[in-house]
Amino acid sequence: MPDADPRASEPASPHGPGKIIRYEDLNALGKTVYVAGAFARLSAGLIDAVLDRTARVLAEAERAFREGRAGDVEDAKVLEERHERRP
Repeated sequence: MPDADPRASEPASPHGPGKIIRYEDLNALGKTVYVAGAFARLSAGLIDAVLDRTARVLAEAERAFREGRAGDVEDAKVLEERHERRP
């Protein structure tokens, strides 16, 4: 016996399948779910961007460390030496 489509038991949407529903047509719960979903997508995008940038910085830092120094940084020079006595 072939498996039945699990969606067949779901109630039909009053708007029809695949119809775009406007935000103004949503009730309070629908608006809350929509805003929460939009916030989740925005947060996920920001977290992804931060993680990508962090990974890039770490890779550049590791490459610079393995090469001995960063290409755009000159060798350090001692400008002035101070000898302070601490009590």
